[in-house]
Amino acid sequence: MSIRTKLLLLSIAVLSIPYVGYQYLHEMEQYLRDSLESSLTDTAIAVAGPLHNQESYFPISSESVGSSVFVHKLPHDIQLDGYTDDWLSYISWSDTYVSNQRNIKDPTSFKFIISRYQQYYYALLQVNDPQRVYRSPDIPSAINNDHVSLVFSTSTNEIAQYYFSPADSGEFTPFEIVNQHDDFGFSKSEFNYKTNVSAVWRETDLGYNLEMAIPVNVVGERLGISVTDVDDSNSRTIVTTVSTSGDKNNFLPGRILQSSPEIESTIKSYARVEGRRIWALDNRGQVLASMGNLTKDFSAQNINLLYSLILPPVHQRFSDDLSGASRLQGEEINEALTGKTGNRWRTSPDGRAIIVSAAAPIMIDSMTRGVVVIEETTSHIQIQQRQAMASLFNKSLFVFLFVTILLLIFATRLSIRIRQLEKDAAAAIDVHGRVVGEFRTSKSSDEIGDLSRNYAAMLDRLKNYNDYLENMAGRLSHELRTPIAVVQSSLDQFNDAVANEEKATYLQRAKEGISRLNTIVIRLSEATRLEQALQSAEKQTTEISELLNNCIEGYRIAFPKNNFSLSVPEKKITQLIATDLIVQMLDKLIKNAIDFTNGSQAIEVKLLIHEETWDVYVINYGSSLPDVMVNQLFNSMVSVRKDKNKEEPHLGLGLYIVRLIVEYHGGNISASNLGNKQGVEFIATFPLTAS
Repeated sequence: MSIRTKLLLLSIAVLSIPYVGYQYLHEMEQYLRDSLESSLTDTAIAVAGPLHNQESYFPISSESVGSSVFVHKLPHDIQLDGYTDDWLSYISWSDTYVSNQRNIKDPTSFKFIISRYQQYYYALLQVNDPQRVYRSPDIPSAINNDHVSLVFSTSTNEIAQYYFSPADSGEFTPFEIVNQHDDFGFSKSEFNYKTNVSAVWRETDLGYNLEMAIPVNVVGERLGISVTDVDDSNSRTIVTTVSTSGDKNNFLPGRILQSSPEIESTIKSYARVEGRRIWALDNRGQVLASMGNLTKDFSAQNINLLYSLILPPVHQRFSDDLSGASRLQGEEINEALTGKTGNRWRTSPDGRAIIVSAAAPIMIDSMTRGVVVIEETTSHIQIQQRQAMASLFNKSLFVFLFVTILLLIFATRLSIRIRQLEKDAAAAIDVHGRVVGEFRTSKSSDEIGDLSRNYAAMLDRLKNYNDYLENMAGRLSHELRTPIAVVQSSLDQFNDAVANEEKATYLQRAKEGISRLNTIVIRLSEATRLEQALQSAEKQTTEISELLNNCIEGYRIAFPKNNFSLSVPEKKITQLIATDLIVQMLDKLIKNAIDFTNGSQAIEVKLLIHEETWDVYVINYGSSLPDVMVNQLFNSMVSVRKDKNKEEPHLGLGLYIVRLIVEYHGGNISASNLGNKQGVEFIATFPLTAS
């Protein structure tokens, strides 16, 4: 696999950013859920605050909840035609009433719902009665047939009863029966048509529907419905009567419950948030006021199909099962009725929305007299998730593309540089291993630049080494020719000599030639033997100043023609060193200085002690180093001598041995020309260790 391919695969790791972001979105969703629940709870408490101790808003009633009649609010009027098309949004909230007579095979039942629009009450009855019996057309006030009674209280708190008894399906007018007494004490029945009340009777497969419109000013605080069933048109015997208050003909109509304007005015300011609905209930769960709705406009939101595949879809339209409800019940309401706050999460009937509700109690005289319920869907949480996901996805995509392009550019450039490095290295060395070309070094400061410069330095050293090897034959020939000639001439003259003194002289010359040949062989193997010796060298604690002083004294005896000067500090240091190797290092440096000194000035040896190092200086005044050889002087088989010493061979290994010894002790060696190139200064730096 190429570096470019590896970096490209590495860039795929950037894809982990969307995954981490996706997990973060789920954590954010839980946080938003908790925040929404807490917000709704706080709002419910805030809404309930102004309603506390408002006794007139929450009257105590001993009636059962079933006998009360809740009036829904309509956004439009109802067309009286006997059909249920106008009631579709409310029909699910119809109250169902069934006969309690168990001896009837098919008991009569009906659904009843009443609503208000402007100055009219609109009511719908759906009666289950397969056997329909109408009144006789010639008896307008007959009620010995299927009929419906509307019982209500008037503005003067009197009870009135209107009869809805048509002769056939269609529109008709209800009437009121008035009982009067004649002179003989007998009663006779009279009736009054109520033209201000409209009604339509419409047969259905299961029975009939009755739609009616009643002026608001006609009805007082109570209202009830009674349905009478007659199955035999001949006998016209009443089978059963079902009412909103039970199976009885004369009943007290239930209280009319509808939204309280006072409560609505109190909670109106809290219901201005789009998609939020507020309920005010009494202690029986009966709705006293409601404001707002759960619908919210998402048309301005950009719903991407991709996000819908990952996250649950956001539905603007869903089935609201509590829209127009007259009573509420649930665990959060039960919790609030105990004086605590409660919460509930539920799914809409069609599963298209999640609805969150929070309830708080309304207290009057330290008793729970009502409940405030706040409802809201989680749609805005889903929208926020989508917005966050869209932002995350777009930014991640941009980062991914940007990083991928950068990595491709970087990998391409890296690959080109490495290939160029490969070509330069291949072109610099021929098939026989000879350095034949110049290696172009990179000026870059990165690893490839360092590798390029190291390659160049390595090839340069290799070239010098090859040059040295190529010149080795000539150098060895030059070095070996003299001792061989001496041995050969001495042997020839020894053979021709007669006197013993002459033979001894020639024999001595032959020994000197052989000794010089032996020195050349020793020098060739000296570096190898030193590297092996370093592996087994033993270090010992030595006082450096004393060691240098002893060495200089020895050099003065060994080289009486040269002057030596030693400079050491008063401070004494004791170091753990291989003493023999340090002495050998000094021997090489001193011998090198003797070979290049001008003889008029002393060879200087200095010891300097620093905080972390101790340095040994060897300075000789004489010829200087060529600039090109300063960095190569300590390499193997490098020599800068021009005038060869005829007495002793030089193969370019002395300073290389010095470098091996210094590096063995953890130091470094350097050489530089003195000012005005008056001579050369060698500096051996060693780390200062605790003695």
